Amino acid sequence: MKLIERIAYIGFWINILFIVFYFVGMPILFLNTPDFFEVISANGRWNPYYLSFSFLNIVAALHWVYCFWFLFKYDRYSKSIFPLFFLNVLYAPIYYYRVKIIKRPLRNKVNKPEEIIKEENVINEQDFNELTRGSIIATFNLWASGSEQLKLRDIYNSSEVSNALFDYWNDYSMNDDDTLKKAFNPEEIELLAEFDKEISSVENHYSRNFPPIEKFMETKEWKTIHLKAVDILRKIE
Repeated sequence: MKLIERIAYIGFWINILFIVFYFVGMPILFLNTPDFFEVISANGRWNPYYLSFSFLNIVAALHWVYCFWFLFKYDRYSKSIFPLFFLNVLYAPIYYYRVKIIKRPLRNKVNKPEEIIKEENVINEQDFNELTRGSIIATFNLWASGSEQLKLRDIYNSSEVSNALFDYWNDYSMNDDDTLKKAFNPEEIELLAEFDKEISSVENHYSRNFPPIEKFMETKEWKTIHLKAVDILRKIE
């Protein structure tokens, strides 16, 4: 994960913390602290309440700016621009969650139903299903081969290879039932779901902060996913 993405992810949680602090924490403090306004204004800018609020406010604002930048660069035709603009930091974590965590489709092109597309550029459904199946199997092959994973160091640095492995799998949505049902049979889909569960478990374990690939390959988590990929390839190929 690139540095800016890590900072944005941290900003996402701090933004949520700011909202909770503002709408829940401060009312609780107001109700339970005698002379609340005098307490929070004591010692000027060095007051812990002031410092905490200022820090959370600044980070939340920067996270909102990041979301706006991301929208205009990758999601410019999304209707999210209106709540993101008017609701500001209140909507920023919602937008971030949708586009970066659950990865909803980005809208960076205007839909033009009347636009004529050349027939030779259109991929038919059967080819698309075969392409989907082949791509997912290729991901299993990658997870099943430690040597192939190490070759990714020619493209990424060691600290990014581990993230890239998970990103390859996350490009596919297990919620897209129609596509998967056309590319895999029911037994194979169950295997995909098991693999997805293992991937999610390891992602949660590391909170997306994976070690460099050389060290990651020595862990129990890597070996679990590796063996699962080997087993799935044996069953579906």
